[in-house]
Amino acid sequence: MRLARQTGLALPLLLLPMAAAASCGSAFCSINTDWDSQAPWQDAATRLDLRMEYIHQDQLRAGTGKAAPSGTVGEHDEIRTLNRNLVASLSHAFSPSLNLALQVPLVSRDHAHVFNDIGGPEPESWDFTRLGDVRVLAHLRLDEAQSPHDRAYGLIGGVKLPTGSTDVRNAAGELAERSLQPGSGSTDLIVGGFVSGRLALTSWHTQLNWQHAVSERQDYQPGNRVGLDAGVTHPLGAVNALAQINVLWRGRDSGLNAEPADSGGKYVYFSPGVAVPLGGDTQIYGLVQLPLYQNVNGTQLTADWAATLGLTTRF
Repeated sequence: MRLARQTGLALPLLLLPMAAAASCGSAFCSINTDWDSQAPWQDAATRLDLRMEYIHQDQLRAGTGKAAPSGTVGEHDEIRTLNRNLVASLSHAFSPSLNLALQVPLVSRDHAHVFNDIGGPEPESWDFTRLGDVRVLAHLRLDEAQSPHDRAYGLIGGVKLPTGSTDVRNAAGELAERSLQPGSGSTDLIVGGFVSGRLALTSWHTQLNWQHAVSERQDYQPGNRVGLDAGVTHPLGAVNALAQINVLWRGRDSGLNAEPADSGGKYVYFSPGVAVPLGGDTQIYGLVQLPLYQNVNGTQLTADWAATLGLTTRF
């Protein structure tokens, strides 16, 4: 981008990929807070869920090991990406078998890196709060049992819409990398399934999701995403103990504005937490996500931990 400003060729060079020593590592928590699949609905009801996510990615990683900045002239070295996201979900059961959900994220992202110029490193940063990509999901129960103590299973399908911005710039007018933008610019198909049940006092759930971009924008297409979650809920006095294993596989991004070599990877997390009932069908909850295994393609920013705090209610 600096070369473009120096030579007056900014417009043509906007079509070329940015030189990069690592991926910014923008992210959302892979913690599963899909309560409609964890404890499926029994009647026509509406659920509101609000959650805050905190992911501070400040550790460069290459493969499964920690990495150091390269300092290569003409490229940039990542320092951090701080994600503070608010995700609002509203779902409604239209029948004992069909539930529709709308998920709206507000992305607050603070990113910093240094550009290794000939005259020395130059710091650059972006700090923005913007609407992200909205998701519309349908949950279809295939079981016939309506008792909350019986096993439930079904299918999940939906789309991620390109509602998030892809043209955010910093105060100096520098366009943020596509992986850093609040939106991907693509329309994605989402399919999956869920199974939940109860064993004595312990409730358990599993969910599998696959997300695939069916369109691209400005020569950028995010890689496929597959997530597998398994969790339990167990009462401990006045609170409920929560625990999840979250497995995530992300494919490489593609396109001229992507960084295929430094995108995608395999991740396994352990996410313990607690839920506190507030009466009726309302509870607050919090979980911490701890990495058990991280294997990234190329060099990327990762987090040593992440957390989510939320409130969910039915009415």
